[in-house]
Amino acid sequence: MKKSAVQKQNVGNAGEYYLASRLSSEDFTVSITLGRAEKYDILAVNPKGKSIKISVKSRYFNDIDRFPLSYKDEKGETNNFYYAFIRLNEFKIEPDFWIIPSKRVNEIICNAEEKWLKLRNKHKRKGIRSFWLKINKTSKPLYPKNWERELKTYYKNIAQLE
Repeated sequence: MKKSAVQKQNVGNAGEYYLASRLSSEDFTVSITLGRAEKYDILAVNPKGKSIKISVKSRYFNDIDRFPLSYKDEKGETNNFYYAFIRLNEFKIEPDFWIIPSKRVNEIICNAEEKWLKLRNKHKRKGIRSFWLKINKTSKPLYPKNWERELKTYYKNIAQLE
């Protein structure tokens, strides 16, 4: 399928339903908000009764290592709020996903933005922030040195939600 052939809304829905099915298979009670909640896409209750909110960010192709976030994602962290970054891999192979606490996502994109502004002598801006799953020349000076190693701890880690 051509990269332009998959509608953005369908990719987002596919990611949300995929994660909801994975959580359901782990005995979570799951509800997809269908755009009715500003910050999160999934509301779940883990097997121990703790409620969890998840913002799902999905990409269709497996060669994409950058997920766009908003400047609003620099704030709003709580102990029960997570981001799920999902690469659907065109459903040719099992999707990859990372579940990362909102506090960590907020910290990383906020620090990366501050470093980016200093490197380019710019002022605070509104708009898109890039969240990288793989370090490259663009992201290397902006991210923690051990980011790729840390990222492995979040890979398909549903257990941290319990």
